[in-house]
Amino acid sequence: MYREGAPVAISNAQRIELGIFLRQYRDRIGLAQDAVEAELGWHAGKVSRVELGKRTVVKTEIDRLVLLYELNQDEADLVRRLGAEARKRDVSSRVADWAQTYVAIERSATEIQYYDAELVPGAMQVASYARAVLAVSHHPDPDPIIGDRLKRQELLTRDNGPQVSIVLGEAALHRRIGGAEVLREQLEHLLAMSRLANVSIRVLDFEAGAHPALGVGFTFVRLGGQQVSRVYLEGLSDGTYLHLPADTLVYRQVFNQLWAAALGDRQSATILRRRIADLE
Repeated sequence: MYREGAPVAISNAQRIELGIFLRQYRDRIGLAQDAVEAELGWHAGKVSRVELGKRTVVKTEIDRLVLLYELNQDEADLVRRLGAEARKRDVSSRVADWAQTYVAIERSATEIQYYDAELVPGAMQVASYARAVLAVSHHPDPDPIIGDRLKRQELLTRDNGPQVSIVLGEAALHRRIGGAEVLREQLEHLLAMSRLANVSIRVLDFEAGAHPALGVGFTFVRLGGQQVSRVYLEGLSDGTYLHLPADTLVYRQVFNQLWAAALGDRQSATILRRRIADLE
């Protein structure tokens, strides 16, 4: 399912993120692009260019959009920070709100690749598994996070959902997060998700030996409309966000190698079924 394609350079990555948020907020209140242009006195096509990250917006325009889109305080703060970053020539790999920005980009993705050696990706976790993962992080209120993770799975079954490829280390099939019953439920869910037309899951078994991503889990996201890519590396306290084509290309190539080294789709499904049976 993994497909090659040339990355496209973007002068300022935060323009893309700002455009994604503004489009989602506009869609939420049901405003057409021409209605926004009429309200703000913009020329035809400017909303489209802003939402595609091809135009910046000045602070006064951001303030008017905040009111027009009826944003709450957190949303307004986020788009104002992204707007300020989008007007700069150079930006860091950190974003105003990493987790929120990632979820917004994930919703707009046409293709997503996940690799993790020992943990099922958040977008594929069942509630009991997610709760067990969050329990060791001592998060004071895990319920909203669990709800968000379950809601993220809706993007996989929507019309025109993204093509999703997952390479999962064999260790993830054995690490008893939450115990045997929880792990079995999680593996059954993975097996069911692998039957979706737009989802493919492969297991990188122990026999594969050394590979270029040892010790590194990552998510690669492609945005079709903008023809750009993002890579996300999550740490204990925050996440790093890569947007330069030279960086994202490295991860594209590594994922391609992992995909080739992993067991095929049918073999991976077989090993999942065997582990489920072992856990009964």
